[in-house]
Amino acid sequence: MEFYTGWSHSDAYFTNYFPNCPILISAVPDNRGTIKRFKQKPKKLILDCGSVMYVKQKNRPKLKDIFDLQVSLLQDCNPDTEITLVHFDEPMLHKTDLSEKYAAMERTLFNAYEYLRLFESSGLIKDANPMGVIQGYDQASIKFSAHELIKIGYRKFGIGSLLAKHYTTQIDMIQYAADIVGPSNLHVFGVTGIQQMNAMVDIGVASFDSTRPTMAAAFFQVFYSRPFRTYYLSASHAKITSTNRLNSPLPCDCPVCKVNPNDLFIPSPRDYMRLRSIHNYFHLQVEFNDILEEKRGALDAVSNVLWTGDTNDL
Repeated sequence: MEFYTGWSHSDAYFTNYFPNCPILISAVPDNRGTIKRFKQKPKKLILDCGSVMYVKQKNRPKLKDIFDLQVSLLQDCNPDTEITLVHFDEPMLHKTDLSEKYAAMERTLFNAYEYLRLFESSGLIKDANPMGVIQGYDQASIKFSAHELIKIGYRKFGIGSLLAKHYTTQIDMIQYAADIVGPSNLHVFGVTGIQQMNAMVDIGVASFDSTRPTMAAAFFQVFYSRPFRTYYLSASHAKITSTNRLNSPLPCDCPVCKVNPNDLFIPSPRDYMRLRSIHNYFHLQVEFNDILEEKRGALDAVSNVLWTGDTNDL
């Protein structure tokens, strides 16, 4: 199971610090040509369509234009990079009535069909894998969307439009999708709450992504792990009601703190925000790894209890 970090043109270069960090980049104009800037290019990369940004615009770009931007990013990657391309979908965020939601699902499926035909004619089959986006608003619509994507020809899937939902609803919808397409074929867009991470590990999804390390850093927050917790910078002038503030660093082995941990506590300029995002990624990854190890340990314990043979036979 992989944790992809959402990245944009003004963010920290996570792979320069963590070479194996999977990255998700949206195909929006500001990100054109940005792969070249990485000293350590991503080994695993999801190129999504940037629909969360485009859906706010009156005039949407053509599907072919988005695909061409994805291809331009792909061409700057290393030959052995594991790349997934996501078709142009229609998010259900801010869709309030049933007709709007159903229309968004239909547009997503139409785009998925057109995109896959474009992908297959491009000659990129050896270089990347297409991902179909499941857009649904309840169990029945998720089932319909997933089955239609399978009929179109997709074998990798992502589930979107979960952000505004309660975490228990998010988990239910992830489970619905996983039951249909298989958890090992499913990516979860934009979900990284601790409860959700535990559930996603239990379900066994292939991957998930989040911009949480960067967003928290931008809002003057720092993470620490074991146990996982979040603090606001005391030095920030932001109007924050939380009393969970911190004015000096705690013990930490992240790449930033090994150099100068006090840099985390300088609110601005943006260079310090980037350092905080590296620090935050480190601790969120530690938490994720600990969840994985805890679940694996539980499985090992069960298998040892159930084992009735001689250990020499193992």
